[in-house]
Amino acid sequence: MGKLLRAHDVRGEKTAGVSKVANWGRWVVSGIFAIKGLGMLSEIIPHFIHALRNRLPFSYQDYLILIPWALYLICAWGILRWRQWGQISALTLSALELAVVVTMVAMYGSLSLDSNIVLWSALNWGVVIWLVLPQVRSGYWQRTQTA
Repeated sequence: MGKLLRAHDVRGEKTAGVSKVANWGRWVVSGIFAIKGLGMLSEIIPHFIHALRNRLPFSYQDYLILIPWALYLICAWGILRWRQWGQISALTLSALELAVVVTMVAMYGSLSLDSNIVLWSALNWGVVIWLVLPQVRSGYWQRTQTA
């Protein structure tokens, strides 16, 4: 009975053959992506409230701002639910963020770095390393078996 309970997630999803690093890491990584998405959303909401109160027109740029926070939240959901597209999108978003930081340092030097950029870059490196671990890759790419 104990093995049966350990082979299933809280929601009844199969996690047999997935290590604890992969299983618990997905909660941490999806939390990081959810925090990023909600953080972006918290920056956007005051802008929209100000525009609505002052009856300012919305432009396409205002709506384009909504795309990144939605991507992060959808990515967090995909990671949490062991979806292949969640892993791919998480790798893509993290790699893009790291590429932006590397480009910024190459163009402006280390003076462009502050503590927030260093913290999020370290978290992104951790996410990328976790996503390419063999146990994690096998967890995302194993075929779901139906009875």
